[in-house]
Amino acid sequence: MLAADAILELGRLVESAAADAVGGDFDLALGALLIAATDDARIDIEGALSNLDRMAEAARSRIATDATALQQLNAITDLLFGVIGFAGNYDDYYDPGNSYLHQVLERRRGIPVTLSLLCIEVGRRAGVPVLGIGMPGHFLIRHRDEDSFFVDTFNGGVLLSQAECGALLRQATGEAARLEAHHLNPVTPREILARILRNLKATYWDREEFDRCITAIGALMAVLPDRPQEQRDRGVVHLKAGNHRESAADFAAYLEAAPNAGDAETVRNALARLRSSRG
Repeated sequence: MLAADAILELGRLVESAAADAVGGDFDLALGALLIAATDDARIDIEGALSNLDRMAEAARSRIATDATALQQLNAITDLLFGVIGFAGNYDDYYDPGNSYLHQVLERRRGIPVTLSLLCIEVGRRAGVPVLGIGMPGHFLIRHRDEDSFFVDTFNGGVLLSQAECGALLRQATGEAARLEAHHLNPVTPREILARILRNLKATYWDREEFDRCITAIGALMAVLPDRPQEQRDRGVVHLKAGNHRESAADFAAYLEAAPNAGDAETVRNALARLRSSRG
């Protein structure tokens, strides 16, 4: 699958499913695999989905009919982290492969958001409602029916109280950080995919892999079509890569979508310089 085709499929998926409802029928695994397909045309999407189905079947067999919410969640995390051996990639946290679900499944290593997505999707297939928690700096999960305890998937599925989440937040973002109630709110499937793509966008920018950064932003625009800032950012990356025509097109589209944005004058000046140099 070509990257452009994968982005088109991703856009169709988030528009056609209940993407704005927490715990809705939005297939996160398929969305994450389409993101991976933008970088790897050889990806076996059906094989990866079947792998998740098998793990869910194994998880379901470990859950008693009268299991509490925490016991259900523990069955998922014990299987994935204790038995199968998924773990956080401490050795190479910023490896882009940590953000591509098929590589996480193959290597059994990932970062908080992809390991959390794995738990969410295995849980969904096993009939266990697991929610993503978009805490700044460190993604978490919890059971839909138990809001007092959270799971740190990057650290072996350890169970956390709210106070421990606050300590983790300070560790991840700085000692001045303070946990606020909204930090532990569940996030939508669309927001989870966007978080993965923002990670890729930042990683590829830092590595100066501009073509891949442009692809990641294109996918992000498909997931969040109502955020013209992403088109502006893609214009910046195009400019850095020397793609002046594409940069000018993105800047013009951004100004049309957000003519009164706080940075509109700066973007207009950049666009004028591009047009002048092309002339």
